[in-house]
Amino acid sequence: MLESNIIVFNRTDLFYFFRDGLGSYMEKTRRDFLKLAGSLCFTGYFGLSPFKLFGKSELSEVEARFYEKLSGGKVRCLLCPNFCVRASGETGQCRVRENVNGTYFTRVYGNPCVIAIDPVEKCPLFHYQLPNPAFSIATAGCNLFCHYCQNWAFSQKGPAETKNYSLTPAQVIDKALEYNSGAISFFYTEPTIYIEYLIDIARMARKVSLPCIMVTAGFINPEPLKELLPLIDAFTVGLKGFNNDFFRKHVGGSLEPVLETLKIIHAAGKHLEIVTLLVPTLNDQAEAIKAEIDWIKANLGLSIPLHFTRFNPQYRLQQVPPTPASILDKARKEALNAGLQYVYTGNLPGHEGNHTYCPKCGKIVVERLSFRVLKNNHANGECVHCGFRLYGKW
Repeated sequence: MLESNIIVFNRTDLFYFFRDGLGSYMEKTRRDFLKLAGSLCFTGYFGLSPFKLFGKSELSEVEARFYEKLSGGKVRCLLCPNFCVRASGETGQCRVRENVNGTYFTRVYGNPCVIAIDPVEKCPLFHYQLPNPAFSIATAGCNLFCHYCQNWAFSQKGPAETKNYSLTPAQVIDKALEYNSGAISFFYTEPTIYIEYLIDIARMARKVSLPCIMVTAGFINPEPLKELLPLIDAFTVGLKGFNNDFFRKHVGGSLEPVLETLKIIHAAGKHLEIVTLLVPTLNDQAEAIKAEIDWIKANLGLSIPLHFTRFNPQYRLQQVPPTPASILDKARKEALNAGLQYVYTGNLPGHEGNHTYCPKCGKIVVERLSFRVLKNNHANGECVHCGFRLYGKW
């Protein structure tokens, strides 16, 4: 194994805004931003102690859960609605679960390809404030194929194609505590596909009172999801859109299982926030946005935070322009007018939709710049202006 203390750093974390010494905001040009990101070499040194690197021949051989054996040495995966049927030597659509002589194995147990320290607002979680950033991990692979994925270099590859770190569940807990992390965040790629690893980490986290956060597309079957519920404290679910044609062509899978996931999480009383990336001409139609808002209102209520975020050209959709701010603004206003209490705009630093407003008095209770909290105007979740109790954990 090789020594390395390089961890993945997402360029969008830096984005274009920095706060100057006078307290006003300075917008960086894209050229300045890329120069800064380039100086960090996309993966950079952040003072974390070295992690061991896995060799390509050292991928995990832990038997997967949530599958059934079929005749002829085949297996059927029951983890997500893809229900992959695979012969020996074949991997699932997720690229990380492999049939070896009739037994299904996970190839990513204990070998994440992403290790990072992140504010939870990045998930985004705007109503789950923690005293310290989260310890984030992810493995290679995904059970969807979003054409605009910003983390495609990890999510659209198998573990044999990525640089992976050796980190057992116990070591994840040790490192999270070492860095005084506020939580463990399963982030960057789809946590569902490494559920065996996730469950063992989360069980250990429970023993040391360390919260766990799952950032997911929600494309998971009910049985494995229900096993996760006692172990996960907060969910961010990416509702990719409310157009099944868009799902099939640009995401993979289908909408209905994601809606079922949202209902199950909400019924369990778990902290939940929803994020929808609006891609111009593909999922930003007025009727689709209205349908999403109406569904959330009818099935989840008015208090679940909804984040409309800006698309930037990525992966296979580099020919599509960024989402106009006017589209995000219109979507946010429509959701607010429909009665949703907490609606945000993401990837638009400095926009009024970065802030949390009190549903009762309308004043700012959390002032933000993108995912950076600048000022809290609440006392343990109660508006300092009128005393209204805000949704979330504060």
